[in-house]
Amino acid sequence: MKKILLLSSIVLFILSSFIVKSTSSSSVVSSTNFSQHIAPIFYANCTGCHHTGGVGPFSLIDYQDAYNMRFSIQTSVLNGDMPPWPPDTNYTRFRHERILSSQEISLIDDWVSNGAPEGDPNLAPTPPTYNASGPQLGVPDLTLSAPHYTSNAFMDDDYVCFTIPSQLISGKKIRAVEVEPGVPEIVHHVLVYLDTSGNSTPGVENNCMGPLDGLLVGEFAPGSGAIAYPGDQNLAFGMDFPAGSNVILAMHYPVGSLGVTDSTKVHFYFYPDQISNFRQIEISPILVDFNFCVPPNQQKTISNTFTVPIFAPSLSMYGVFPHMHLIGKTISTEAVLPNNDTIPLIKIPEWDFEWQGSYSFPKMLKIPPGTKIIGTATYDNTAGNPHNPNTPPQTICAGFNTTDEMFVIYYLYTMYQSGDENLDLDSLMMSGMTNISELILEKNNELSIFPNPSNGEFNIDLSTFIGKELIIEVFDINGKVILSKNISNSYGSSYLLDLAKVKNTSSLFFIKLHSNLDEIRYGKLIIN
Repeated sequence: MKKILLLSSIVLFILSSFIVKSTSSSSVVSSTNFSQHIAPIFYANCTGCHHTGGVGPFSLIDYQDAYNMRFSIQTSVLNGDMPPWPPDTNYTRFRHERILSSQEISLIDDWVSNGAPEGDPNLAPTPPTYNASGPQLGVPDLTLSAPHYTSNAFMDDDYVCFTIPSQLISGKKIRAVEVEPGVPEIVHHVLVYLDTSGNSTPGVENNCMGPLDGLLVGEFAPGSGAIAYPGDQNLAFGMDFPAGSNVILAMHYPVGSLGVTDSTKVHFYFYPDQISNFRQIEISPILVDFNFCVPPNQQKTISNTFTVPIFAPSLSMYGVFPHMHLIGKTISTEAVLPNNDTIPLIKIPEWDFEWQGSYSFPKMLKIPPGTKIIGTATYDNTAGNPHNPNTPPQTICAGFNTTDEMFVIYYLYTMYQSGDENLDLDSLMMSGMTNISELILEKNNELSIFPNPSNGEFNIDLSTFIGKELIIEVFDINGKVILSKNISNSYGSSYLLDLAKVKNTSSLFFIKLHSNLDEIRYGKLIIN
């Protein structure tokens, strides 16, 4: 009998322990909720596309929308399909990467697997705001619209150039260029050029790939966003926009767009006129190959090399933009220095025509004379390639139609100056992204923030706001509100904030403080 009782006690003890552990484990899992854990991930990595009017097929800003799509989100995240980030992060790192950590992926997986609870909505970060349509970088300084044009793409793709007078009466310095396709479904790409002489004839030119002597300042391709350059009151990068220049939009409408009418716009954002230390960025297709064909049912690899002339000045490589079409499989480029050291520039191991872009490095790379710039691309013209435009496969050669192929790699660079390779570009104010940056330039960081730089915790001096109701807003470098606090300042001391728990890959933040009397101050915070 004692043995039976003892055995029963052991069993009960084991069961109770199991129940306690299960309950504890369940409570940990169920604590993963949208408001505290998932919304910060989505706001930092996903909602740039997944918002109303964005390129994503559904919004991830509101809980209910995210809940409705939870299983699709889970599958896409676990498969590595979302968020889309084509470059190999083991090869090269870039600014503003759309990547999730293993911990973030695990949180999303746990959240969906355990019922996708909302949690306390009062604990959710302030949702980012986007325009449903129109420019995404805020109010432009200049918007130019192409005329309404009906695509002639019948048997071949339609290439057309629109020349538009800028009507600028004084020169400006470009801090960002954003292309807004009129009908995104039919716009294969847009190249934005300046005719700085202003001598080109305004109007429409058919069978036009772009001007022979134009200055390339912007682009649009599927999946790409605006080009925005870093800069503050002491140092700014961008492009000159001389007075009287014409803007030329080189458009590509693919077969299948016949009869559809489009009117694409381009938005320009300028630095304040008082900017003095200005560095000119150039965009150039340094590697181009239009002399290759890929036979049916074969894969083919091609390579191209450009050597920086020995008499040329050193360059500072700012970024890179590779371009292929539908049967592109992989593309990479590297720089081999005169001492045979190799700098990896970019590798895209699984090319996706729908996700192209211009990628900028965290720090510029010094490219001395004699450096070899090498590009390599592989094309898959087999039936196993789901993107192959032909069934069965047919010979595909380099050409201008979407169903042809291309090998083009654009590079963004400036003339080298001593110390360029040590510049932290994110520590410069992200110009062109928000009106706040311009206000900070004008007000010269009137708000007292300390310590600055910070490890995440920082104080805001409120000594001049005694007895006032205050609103503190923290913006990331994209101009999105990531933290908002309403406080009552009875004593005029400092106020402590902590960004360590706010999911954001930025190292630079803008702080806005305003009172119920409409007093406003701005500041800039750098996180180490």
